[in-house]
Amino acid sequence: MKLAVSATSLLSFVSLLAGCGGGGGESAPPQIATPTNSLVISTSGTAAALYGVQFTLQLPPGVTLATQGGALAAGVIAPSGGAAGATVTTNYDPVLAPRTVTVSLIKAPPAFPAGFPVGPFMTIIPVLPQGMTLAAGDFTLSSFKAWDDLTTYHEAPQITGAIAAP
Repeated sequence: MKLAVSATSLLSFVSLLAGCGGGGGESAPPQIATPTNSLVISTSGTAAALYGVQFTLQLPPGVTLATQGGALAAGVIAPSGGAAGATVTTNYDPVLAPRTVTVSLIKAPPAFPAGFPVGPFMTIIPVLPQGMTLAAGDFTLSSFKAWDDLTTYHEAPQITGAIAAP
């Protein structure tokens, strides 16, 4: 009896994974970028550690960010590299043009007394229109600020931000 239940469960799971084949639509759905088709935001400059970063990213025409329930979908903007585990807040309105997202990242004491190092700190996975190739130069990074001391809220003007596409 247990074997029959296990076999039935396995067949049901495989059927779910197999799907229905699809087809028949006039146009292909938007291409969701994969982690290898993502943007990496990084910092450069000299600082012992960073504790916070804030910036605005302007998306090129036709590019969006996936949303769910009126908010950015999980994993679309994620701390990475030395900033993994950081707290991220965003402000994104998919209706406004040009489309921008304002991002704040904090990795600070007491939970993270060492902050995070200069270098890659965030991965962003955009939704591209069908046929578009991701190019970091199509995105604009502005209003970039980094903090290297949260006790005095010292903004580190020597720290700059950059966008790369792996």
